Amino acid sequence: MSVAESGDTLQVHFISKRPDGEIFEDTRTGEPVTFTLGKKQINPAFEEALIGKSEGETATIVLPPEKAYGKYLKRLVIPIKRKKLRLDHEPRPGDIITVEVFDRLCKVTVADVTDTKIIVDANHPLAGETMTYEITVVAIVKHD
Repeated sequence: MSVAESGDTLQVHFISKRPDGEIFEDTRTGEPVTFTLGKKQINPAFEEALIGKSEGETATIVLPPEKAYGKYLKRLVIPIKRKKLRLDHEPRPGDIITVEVFDRLCKVTVADVTDTKIIVDANHPLAGETMTYEITVVAIVKHD
């Protein structure tokens, strides 16, 4: 049985879990994800864990925040004056909107709304969390 090596194309299914065990992503209901090892198409920790795995094997990877979605940064919680925003609806906490943050258009989460400003959170929704990934090798395509 062959094992995954750098340069091989892999098809995998994965399950992503939050620290409380909640599954936030599961590819098993659809087509496998395809990528080539060594091409930096996935998280380097995933590549490292999959090297040497055979079809049907599962790698479990636990990533601290800085290797997953980043640390939660308080400086990315930003108040924006309402008059600077051109929104087509009244935002509510939890809504995702697009705003300019540090000269870049970003999707942000509305954290709070007042009469004069909207407080947005530009952190990734999973920032600050340790994530667990279970990645199962479905197929290995060898390349010379």
